[in-house]
Amino acid sequence: MEIPVLNEGQLDRFKLHLIEEERSPNTIEKYSRDVRALLAHFPGEVGFTKEMILDYKQCLLEKYKTTSVNSMLVAINQFFRFCKREDLRVKLVKVQRSTFREHRRELSLVEYKRLVRAAQLKKKERLSLLIQAICSTGIRVSEHRFITVESLRKGVDQPHRYRR
Repeated sequence: MEIPVLNEGQLDRFKLHLIEEERSPNTIEKYSRDVRALLAHFPGEVGFTKEMILDYKQCLLEKYKTTSVNSMLVAINQFFRFCKREDLRVKLVKVQRSTFREHRRELSLVEYKRLVRAAQLKKKERLSLLIQAICSTGIRVSEHRFITVESLRKGVDQPHRYRR
């Protein structure tokens, strides 16, 4: 099965669809960029087949990290879903996650103390407290706003990760 030549008009309609779906401007831009890259990979093609998309996936794997490839495939799959061509969608690459962080990505106790001390020396108490809170709880930087006096009084131990 082939899909007709994809053009800017179809991409524009896809963008409008993403806006209606309330996707963020960054997501819309990323999806558009990823679909354009697919189109550029097959210049002058009349249509797409599943084999072509699988070949493209392999090319991406040779150039990019697995997580990047998966984010591109998500965009392309969404586009094919929008075009009502589910048959062209491809599976994401399986990622084996490590149970533990790499030691080189963790702060040592010496580095932690140096950061806290530097913030204190610069009279940046809030920064010092933020560093201490993040390191002692393991929260994400974006979750710091959920540490409030009220949550501490209630004894809340889990931030609401997806609250807007």
